[in-house]
Amino acid sequence: MRGRHLSRTAAHRKALRQNIVNSLFTYGRIITTLEKAKETRSFAEKVITTAKKGLLKKNADKPGYVHCYRQVLAKLRNVDVARKLFGEGQWRETGGLAQRYMDRNGGYTRILKLSGTRLGVLSGGSVGKIPELEYNMEGRDRKLRLLGRRLNDNASRVIFELVEGAVETQSAEEIKPEVTTA
Repeated sequence: MRGRHLSRTAAHRKALRQNIVNSLFTYGRIITTLEKAKETRSFAEKVITTAKKGLLKKNADKPGYVHCYRQVLAKLRNVDVARKLFGEGQWRETGGLAQRYMDRNGGYTRILKLSGTRLGVLSGGSVGKIPELEYNMEGRDRKLRLLGRRLNDNASRVIFELVEGAVETQSAEEIKPEVTTA
């Protein structure tokens, strides 16, 4: 009974989850509903974690690497996305998505709300102005008009994206506490 049903059968939910994660790994950023993004977030993060485990085994344990690769391939059912995740094929020189998150312990994805509490107006916007979100996908500039016919029409629309690289942390030497004298 765990999880959201999204008014779909189990097979339809599984296919939806695969398609959303494939699109996320292909483009790096997609626009979807909040419910779908929340439901697929854990699936996407588990796939990246499996790919990271496989990359750790790449040189030392070749059968273990192939096993992780096949696990990801079974979950995503898309060879090109699996290659991009592991850094194989045309992504060999640049490294894969899993390599980008090697120093990160989870939190590979981010959900940004587009808001939309008053007829599609973004948070802090004015009522009469129709906001547009501009983004680039497949080499084309695209626009999304955030206009709804009733209140909260766009409230569930979100940007679901991959977080860029590892979190940069400061060492203890770099952090200098401020000394105040009273």
